[in-house]
Amino acid sequence: MSESQGSKPNVSKEIIERLKALDDLPHFPEALMKLERLLAGDGDVHIDDIVQLIAMDPRLVAGLIGVVNTAKYYMGREITELEEAVTRIGTQEVRMMAHAINYKTTFKRKPPFSEKHFLKNSLLAAFVAQTLAKVVHVNPGEAFLGGLMRDLGIYLLAVEDRDKYIEVMRETDYNIALLPAAETKVYGTNHAMMSARLLQQWKFPQGVIMGVANHHSPERADERFKDFAYLIYMAEDGAFRLGMENGVADLSDEDREQLPEGVLNALDYFGMTADSYEELLQKAYQTAEQAGMI
Repeated sequence: MSESQGSKPNVSKEIIERLKALDDLPHFPEALMKLERLLAGDGDVHIDDIVQLIAMDPRLVAGLIGVVNTAKYYMGREITELEEAVTRIGTQEVRMMAHAINYKTTFKRKPPFSEKHFLKNSLLAAFVAQTLAKVVHVNPGEAFLGGLMRDLGIYLLAVEDRDKYIEVMRETDYNIALLPAAETKVYGTNHAMMSARLLQQWKFPQGVIMGVANHHSPERADERFKDFAYLIYMAEDGAFRLGMENGVADLSDEDREQLPEGVLNALDYFGMTADSYEELLQKAYQTAEQAGMI
């Protein structure tokens, strides 16, 4: 993985190392790390193993008990036991919901933008990615993680230097299409690369890492990772198109009124129509709402 064109070598890595030294990186709990390793293995995964790992983190326990009693999973009876919650939600869904729950409480310092909007946009993009993935035959769990984690770099850059990020926001004039170039101008790197660097440290799947790294320019991604890059690009566009701006930027009026060339190219790449895209976005919004995530 290399820095984006026009940026200085290893700027992202250097910033992450500084934030790590200051203990300012987002929290990625040991329970989730072990869960990722467990689910990434080739052997059979037993519910008891998952329950044991999640029980290590009271936040995840409380969050999953809350999620299993939302409209998405509720079946007429309140669930209060973790083992029953994991069984109801299912192995892969538990992985996604655990990451979503952790993401909502992962940030240590307040950034110079609306954290509420930022979180909701990330969560909605995750559900959009998951919904699209089921149609375009990409791993839905990994797609969910890519949609969720794609903008971690925005937070990292903002806590690295608040004044610089305020300058970035002025440069973009709230247009998401201008954000990566403005970040590169001010910092020497951009949020997509920052996100990917952190996910690399966390040992996330390679498809997620490279999809996140290239989600603003999916056409430039290595052929092995184009599916993930285009999918995460569409997940981001979808979250904005559903009215969930991220506190930093949004679609331009022109791109909201008419699908931009990038989205049309992504639809063509996956063989989808604009109407089917809109239907999937609405389905993703409903799912996220039923799960109590937005």
